[in-house]
Parts: sequence; C-alpha cells; structure tokens
Amino acid sequence: MQPLAEQGWRLWHPFDPTRAEAALEDLHRVGPCTVVWLNEAQHYLGDSRTGERIAAAVHHLLIQPARGPVLVLGTLWPEYATGYTALPAPGEPDPHSRVRELLTGRTVSVPDAFDSRALAAANTLAEGGDRLLADALTRTRVDGRLTQDLAGAPELLHHYQHGTPAARAIVEAAMDARRLGVGLHLAQSFLTDAAADYFTDTDYDQLTDDWAEQAFAELARLVHGKQAPLRRAAPRPKRRPPGNTPPAGASHPAGPLFRLADYLEQHGRITRRHLCPPASFWNAAHTHLTHPDDLARLTKAAEVRHRLQWAHHLRLSAADHGDTDALVRLAWMQEKAGDGEGAEALARQAADRGDTNARVELAGLQQVSNKLWPNGLDPDGTPPPPWQPSEPVLLDRHVSPDAA
Repeated sequence: MQPLAEQGWRLWHPFDPTRAEAALEDLHRVGPCTVVWLNEAQHYLGDSRTGERIAAAVHHLLIQPARGPVLVLGTLWPEYATGYTALPAPGEPDPHSRVRELLTGRTVSVPDAFDSRALAAANTLAEGGDRLLADALTRTRVDGRLTQDLAGAPELLHHYQHGTPAARAIVEAAMDARRLGVGLHLAQSFLTDAAADYFTDTDYDQLTDDWAEQAFAELARLVHGKQAPLRRAAPRPKRRPPGNTPPAGASHPAGPLFRLADYLEQHGRITRRHLCPPASFWNAAHTHLTHPDDLARLTKAAEVRHRLQWAHHLRLSAADHGDTDALVRLAWMQEKAGDGEGAEALARQAADRGDTNARVELAGLQQVSNKLWPNGLDPDGTPPPPWQPSEPVLLDRHVSPDAA
C-alpha cells in the first residue's frame, strides 16, 4: 500500500454505519487511484440482504475503464471462500451467484505460516523497534504463525480476564502447570482437580455439577486467528524402530488432553511468577500426572517453594514412574537417615535401569557396608545398633501431606 500512497492513491475502508451499508451506499462514488479495502470480506459479500448487490457494484467498478485504475482488496477465511464459490445442487437456490462470479480466478491463497525469509524480515523490523512484532516473535519463531498470534492475542487475554470463574480457574491452573515445568499437553482430569482452590469461597459454593464441562466448552471457543484459550490436543505417537521399548512413564495419561494458548502461557509466566500454586494443584499433580519428567520438575518447584511434603510425595511418584534420578535422591536420603539397607535397595533399582550415578552410589554403599558390618556383624561380632534418627525424616509414602 505504501508505494501506491506515494503515487497519490487513496485508501477507502467502508465501515460506517455498518460495513455492508457503507459499501453499498458509496461504491458508486469510487474514482481512479483508489484502494477499496474490504477487510473480513464476509461482512460485505455474505450479508443476506446486500451481499449480492455489493458483489455486483464491485464488478461494475472493475469493468468501467473511466473509473480506473482501482484496486479492490479483501480478505476471506477459507471456509467462507469455499462456501461462496461452491455450485449449488440442481434445484437448490443460488444465494451467492454474483459473489462466485466475482471471486472465481481472483483469489490468492495465503499460507498459514510465514516462511523463514519472511520471519527474518519480521525479525529485522522487531530489532528496529517494532515492539508488537518483537513480542509476537517470541511465540511464533518456530511455527511461523505470526498473523494468527497478532490477531488472536488481545482476544485471548479478554476471554481469560472476563471469563466465568470456572474458566479462569482452569486457565490459571494450566498457567501454573506450564510455568512450573509440566509438558504441553495437560490432562482434563488434572486441570479439573487442580482448579478447586483457585476459586473464591463464594464462587466455589455456586458451582453446578457440570461446571467443568461448561468451562472447557467456553475455553474451546475460537477467537480471531483461529485460536482458543485452551484447545483440545492430540499428541503425535512416538515412532520407534521395532524392538525398542519405550521408556518407563513415557505414555500420556488417559482421557482428553488440552493445550494452553501460547500467549496465555507467556502471560501467566509474567503475571504469576511470584505466586505459589494452592494445595489442590499439588494434590492433582500427585494424583494424575504420570510422566517422570513432569513429576521431577514439579518436585524441584515444590522444594523451592518450601512445599517439602508435596516434594517428597512427588519424588516418590516420579520414582514409581521410572525416574532414576528420583530413586538416587531417595537412596541418598535413606543413607543420610541411617537406613543403609533401604538406600541400597533404591540405588539397586536405579542401577538396574542403567543409571550410572546409581551405580556409583551403590558401590559406595556396598563398600561402607562391607567395611563396617561384614556378614551383617560389627567387628567385635555383635549386630549393629538399631538406627536412631537425630531429626525427623519423612520417607514413608503413607505420611499425610497435611501432617505437621
């Protein structure tokens, strides 16, 4: 548009009082060197009362030499273009005959994503001071869906901030899960249970039996850019050569999985960075999460936030689901507490799974055991004294998280 503006062209975007009414009323006045900008052209061409008349007026503008040169530029989502250009079945009405005539041979398909060359140009603009582009590129450098992000980000934020309490609670639980290290795909069961303590008492008392279903349906509605605050996700299956056994704990949990919009994830990382998730979040993580990497990262997050009992139980769960680092850490804790036999058993489990650190730990435990108590006896021939802890140590997985 800029080169045309430098040559004296004008831009006209009809929108008042409505887009269709403005176009229909003033298209006959368009003169040479004018760009007619029909943004979201379905609002003009799809109007049941005026769409065909607007298409006829645009066609008349384009075929009159005295009125040129002109450029009529519009945008349509593919589903609208497909509907307008489809031929009706025999005997059926043809509500878009003039629109179809106008569009046929005059559409240009815009790719869903920018290529690397276009992204490099956008990056140059961002480095030159375009803060909006710079922000969008932080989320779209990989997939190139820059336009969708620019169109949808404000609406995503609006839907989150002005949504129902149930929708906000689920989004905030998802935000906390992502910023503390849980993977992209979040189980519906986890989000539903995690959301409980994100409600105020008043909002929680007013929940209906189907509050979760309504909230997930609300969050699945698309905004500009074909984005949803929380969309249903379908992880791709991992393809491995025949005979390769998938790592323990690598399968996804049962039930529907959801993915938080990238913009809302980033917004949560910034606005919630000083907040600690409530108890329902940790309980849901312990109950529903099965991937060892997720559990390991949440264990560290709980420790940093002094949720030590939750950290302990999350570490036990991570160990149960194949995290050898968790087993080594638990073995070290048992050794420190004086339970050499328990420490050796845990270290052996990790060593059997190929953990080199566990093998070092196991060798050290066996060396100490053989040196101090060969054949299970003290050097003077008496059994070793029973272990007496010098301070309380929580190692029993049955200890209640609410215990002091």
